Amino acid sequence: MAKRPSSEERREQIAEAVWRVIRRDGMAAASVRTVADEAGMSTGSLRHFFATQSELLLFAMELVSVRVENRIAGIEFDPDIRRAIRQFAEQFVPLDADRREEMQVWEAFAAASRTEPDLAVVRERTDRTLFGHFRQFVEALSDSGFLRSGSSIDSEAMRLHALVDGLAAHGVNNPDRVNPAAITEVLDAHFDSLITAAGSSD
Repeated sequence: MAKRPSSEERREQIAEAVWRVIRRDGMAAASVRTVADEAGMSTGSLRHFFATQSELLLFAMELVSVRVENRIAGIEFDPDIRRAIRQFAEQFVPLDADRREEMQVWEAFAAASRTEPDLAVVRERTDRTLFGHFRQFVEALSDSGFLRSGSSIDSEAMRLHALVDGLAAHGVNNPDRVNPAAITEVLDAHFDSLITAAGSSD
């Protein structure tokens, strides 16, 4: 007999229905009724899991971050910090269908967060966390002797963060021009400008 989904699994399935509606029809279409229809349930059943539309959208946005974090946690990063920082940056740009869908949904939530304070909290927290990770990677490059001479750790972390954000946005909005090959070329150029071949030999 098939296992009945837990309450948390059902909440995640509903959030995935939110994502599908957003990708297909945009954020404005993600009403409780539309999402319930997409999830194959009544609005009353959906409200058993999410009392309001705001609660539903907040959970759906947070789940995007959780899924990305879980994917990253499963990556075996290269022990060479120069390749590891590239691996990490690649998780936030649309190099395949899964990441493109994540970026599409995240871009929609980020736009909505300008007028939704609860969503803004998630966006700002995620933004701070991502910058913190980029800074740690750049600092590790510096400690290993791979950061180009005269570079500022904070400035380079901010530059990498801005580049990744820009590639994600353009990759979603202009996928024909900013396609995986173009994204890879830009990342190649950026890391060539950031990283020196010299380094510690431990």
